[in-house]
Amino acid sequence: MMRALQPKVLAQWGWGLVIFGMPWSHAAMSVGTAWVAACAVLAWWQDGFAIKLSPSIGASPWLWLTLLLGWEAASLVWAENVAWGLHQLSIQSSLFVLAFAWLKVPLNQEERLQTWVFRSAIMAMTGVLAWGVWRTLGGVELQGRDWTPWTSHIRLSMLLALGLIWGNDQPQAWRRVYLGLWLAFTAVTGSFTSALLLPLALGWRLWHATHGAVRRRITTAFLAGAVGLVFGLAQWLQTVPMPCTLDELPSHTAWGNPYTHFPESTLSEGGHRVHLFWCEQEWETAWAQVSTTPLDQRDDQGFTNRDRLPRYLTSLGWPKDGKHILQLTERDVAAIESGATHHIPRSGMLLRLREFKREWEVWKAGGNPTGHALFQRVEHWGAGWHAWLDAPLLGHGVGDTPIAINSAYERLGSNLADGHRHRSHMQHLTWGISTGLIGMILWLGLWLVWLRACMPDSRHALWGGLVLALSCVFEDTLETQAGVILSFLALFAVLRPRR
Repeated sequence: MMRALQPKVLAQWGWGLVIFGMPWSHAAMSVGTAWVAACAVLAWWQDGFAIKLSPSIGASPWLWLTLLLGWEAASLVWAENVAWGLHQLSIQSSLFVLAFAWLKVPLNQEERLQTWVFRSAIMAMTGVLAWGVWRTLGGVELQGRDWTPWTSHIRLSMLLALGLIWGNDQPQAWRRVYLGLWLAFTAVTGSFTSALLLPLALGWRLWHATHGAVRRRITTAFLAGAVGLVFGLAQWLQTVPMPCTLDELPSHTAWGNPYTHFPESTLSEGGHRVHLFWCEQEWETAWAQVSTTPLDQRDDQGFTNRDRLPRYLTSLGWPKDGKHILQLTERDVAAIESGATHHIPRSGMLLRLREFKREWEVWKAGGNPTGHALFQRVEHWGAGWHAWLDAPLLGHGVGDTPIAINSAYERLGSNLADGHRHRSHMQHLTWGISTGLIGMILWLGLWLVWLRACMPDSRHALWGGLVLALSCVFEDTLETQAGVILSFLALFAVLRPRR
């Protein structure tokens, strides 16, 4: 009974609440973190607050983490928006709390934590898929992000990536279930993050499960597949060619009105160019004969039937004129009115790929990337880089990062809508904006000493670091509670503290 009340035993329940609650509830994470921290303080108190670290304290990741977060806190001195900075520090400080707790109150067995992550990921995927199926059967048309209402698909994908590798010693049947659930999750959410991490995780597992010539063949096949994928993607994104020369294009519609052709526009739909065979003067008359909904009536997202009609006709390979509008079926008209831009309905990853090609064409033509998740990030990164250059040594202070980014957007004349002018969406860059070159050196130092601590054979820890490093390229991972918990799991939880 007394053993069950020991802080190190009680802490295990706190760790479980943190890990199992992460995909579902911020409250559960907060309670679990506080629980673990309290147990850590009790354990330190029982031992007289003795610190037992490696003699090589300068090479300790824990010291570098302390320096990094301490310097970030110091940056509040030259920041104006102290309140926002304190809010960020309150989130990120939980990383230090967990590190402090893990240093003193580690689990009795590493395998237990890895098993918890594996099982938590299975529960999360099952819940997501069950939620989505239930909503779909209820007549709700879900977009990719609608499948993950409790946490972002990026952070959930990070959890799935950790769980697949850390659960390598789980029963084979459960690992197959895990893989099937992850494939289904990727398909329905259309998450590019998940689609990137899934093959990387499988390649990592295969590489470590083989040796010698077999490993070399797997490496070669993986690299060849990656090169082939990049080559195929480049070919798929090639500009749709003109169907004929400009002189050979018809000049008038069947109703006798002139066509307008815009050969300089490369936007396409279904393998056909949108801005060819264009006769907008016939649209009103023809649309009124097939629909009672006005052509310019806006939907909840601000789009009109006039926006969608030419893309839908293009997907069919038809000219954008009155004759072909009259050929639309009732199903076609209903689809356009409900938001469709293509005659073949798609969802999940297939829809995301179609949208990606459209986003690429819009971005390449200098159009507005607002709402295009991947190409928005190019704007975020550009603004973030210019914001850092405004205060390269000390940074703007953790409180003034949003102010600095918004100022950079204004100076650059970004065409992103105000609601999409986010922070840099790259954690590596955000450290530079908020804490300057000094903070970047501490961030890099943390990674270097962590990598040294992982060597020579800690593949679970190395995988966690790779997952976190990739996420920090596309997200401000340490600006949310779930991101902080995942960062701790990836960077510190499997790396045993030096005693």
